[in-house]
Amino acid sequence: MKNFLVFFIFISAPLQVFSQGRDTVFAVHKLFREKRATGQHLESYRDSSASKAYYAERADSPLTKQEINQNALGNTAFTLVGAMKTSRYSVEEETDIIRRYNNGGPIPAQVRRKLKRKHFHRTTRDVLEAKN
Repeated sequence: MKNFLVFFIFISAPLQVFSQGRDTVFAVHKLFREKRATGQHLESYRDSSASKAYYAERADSPLTKQEINQNALGNTAFTLVGAMKTSRYSVEEETDIIRRYNNGGPIPAQVRRKLKRKHFHRTTRDVLEAKN
């Protein structure tokens, strides 16, 4: 029994190390996908639902010049923030980080700090996306 237990420990220890790399790559991929989606959402932001409701109440009166300028400024700000976030978490940057990690290099500190426990968990959606 002792021999079997020792054998099992020696066999299972390296397997955990090999799967850790795949889990880290998966977590980095999930983090980048999440951040890109947020950036794309900010880029596509037009009017908030609150302002749409406000304008729906005032449907009979046209927008003033000040309201038009405020909307343009708000939309520009959201679009710029979304574009910066999308470029920071681009597919090319993700591929570069994963390639360096697979070649034995470390994951950059700014990416490592953003990795949370939730990025390492596989959901049904993740499994279904991997099959496609």
